[in-house]
Amino acid sequence: MDSFKTFRLSSDAPVLYVLAFLTPTIAVIAPLQLWMPAVAAALAILMRRVVRGGSRTPTHPALIAILACIIAWGAVSALWAIDRSRSLETVGILVVMATALVLLVNVVTCLNEAERICFRKSLIYGAVAGIALTFVLIAVITGHTVWVQEQQMAINKLSSLNRTASPIAILMWPVAISIAKTYGRHAAAGFIILSSVAVFLLAPLTPLLAFVTGAAAFAVAWISFRLAKILFAAAIAFSVLIVPFLDHVAPLAIELLLTNLQDHIPEVHRFVIWQFAAEQIMERPIFGWGLNAARVFPGGDAELLLLTTPEGGQITGPALPLHTHNALIQIWLELGLVGVALFAILLAVAVRAIPRMPGDRAGPAAALAVMTTGFVIAQLGFGFWQGWWLATLGTSAVITIAVVGHPGSIQEPEPTG
Repeated sequence: MDSFKTFRLSSDAPVLYVLAFLTPTIAVIAPLQLWMPAVAAALAILMRRVVRGGSRTPTHPALIAILACIIAWGAVSALWAIDRSRSLETVGILVVMATALVLLVNVVTCLNEAERICFRKSLIYGAVAGIALTFVLIAVITGHTVWVQEQQMAINKLSSLNRTASPIAILMWPVAISIAKTYGRHAAAGFIILSSVAVFLLAPLTPLLAFVTGAAAFAVAWISFRLAKILFAAAIAFSVLIVPFLDHVAPLAIELLLTNLQDHIPEVHRFVIWQFAAEQIMERPIFGWGLNAARVFPGGDAELLLLTTPEGGQITGPALPLHTHNALIQIWLELGLVGVALFAILLAVAVRAIPRMPGDRAGPAAALAVMTTGFVIAQLGFGFWQGWWLATLGTSAVITIAVVGHPGSIQEPEPTG
């Protein structure tokens, strides 16, 4: 009992165990509340250190510096923002999320091997519970629709679980690595299959595409981590460099979608949004329109033509409905090229921090797969400044560090080939 009390008072690890267990289950039950376990964990750690004088943990100056620069630039952009109060509110959200991220990263880098084993088991239990609950909810909704309401099952019937698919697709990789380390590769493969089936049944296209892209990134990184990093950097560069040309690219992409896809309205609308946002970006390319300006952008509620039906009817959609559905376009629109450069540095710091352990190809590959999956979803999905989405990305980073290693680990020479 005395030894347990000493462990409890001298370690922040149990807080991380709870975070690892709760995150996958909350992603199913209430994904919009995913910020709560991360912030609560950071507060618990902070309070424990203030009250009980916990051990000091190493800081990560590069991470702190770049997060501070992003927050500072966001605050400066409020000076010319369309809605200054909204910009400052978003700055507050960024401060909370960045502080929580730094605290949790500092703690997770101090875990010893025994604590990492406990962390992985907590994550496994939470993930298995989350996947099981996902299938139960899918079955309940399907059964209620088909047998009680006597209606044909449709994708929109599962719309309440749309956000759930994204955390599943991102967290699948560190969970799979945890299972492989604890129960073997066959069990890990089984979990990957179950996760992919869950994402497929939930049916939103973006997480499914992100899942496939993440799997491809894992495969490439397994063969050559250096090549995978180059391709990831190239994808980021392409995503930025194509923005000025969206005036020409978007119409071609829309024509291709109309020719090859049956249910094409959401995808067409996305390209129309990107084209509108790109036009506004070119008006203020360096400094942007101010943090979170997309939500109240002038002309954003204007109805633009999406397509003409075979019967001659016209389908329209808002030019900019709350956000751009593309992280880099939103960052460029609101924070200009300065903001894009800062986030590019943040991604570079994150990639550089992925540790290379002797004989471990799966860990670095999984870490890059997490980043790739999150990047694809961010580029096609949610408003970037939403608290739950920032928490999802930050918590995924913390979990991945705990499972595969931590920044500051010994960097092994890159294998050739």
